[in-house]
Amino acid sequence: MKITFEGKTMEDLIDEMRSVIAASHEYRKIAEAPAPVQQAIVPEAIAPVDKPVDKPVEKPKARTPKQLENDERLRAAAKAKLAAKKSAQAPAPEPEQQQPQEPFADPADIVKLRQRTLEDLQTAYANGHHQEVLELLSRFGDGAKSFRELPPDAFVPIREAIDSGALA
Repeated sequence: MKITFEGKTMEDLIDEMRSVIAASHEYRKIAEAPAPVQQAIVPEAIAPVDKPVDKPVEKPKARTPKQLENDERLRAAAKAKLAAKKSAQAPAPEPEQQQPQEPFADPADIVKLRQRTLEDLQTAYANGHHQEVLELLSRFGDGAKSFRELPPDAFVPIREAIDSGALA
């Protein structure tokens, strides 16, 4: 802590120092004194509450036969809509047991296959087929979560899955 004193004479400086020291002694006395204990104020009598806090819940009215028929019709329509949505989002067909792939004779063919596969995957991802693309990456790319993580040998089975309609 650094305290600066200003004054015209030495006596002014000493007076300021004494006032600071006195103030610190006052502060110490206040800080060391025990805090006064306050007693809780308890009302002598609490008036009982006559009114209920919550209103009673009304019993639901019985539904008419027409309302029940309408409810059944709406349930059936919702189930049909859900079934149509599930059939439209059929999962990609599981690839059959993979036979060892013959290595390409020309490395340029491998590069073309890789570029074409990446373009198709990026296009599908951009067009909203996020789940399908991520599923292909994780299934054939040893759990890859991005295009950069794909091993080179994963492009052939991914290409075959794309050609068989996995992104359609």
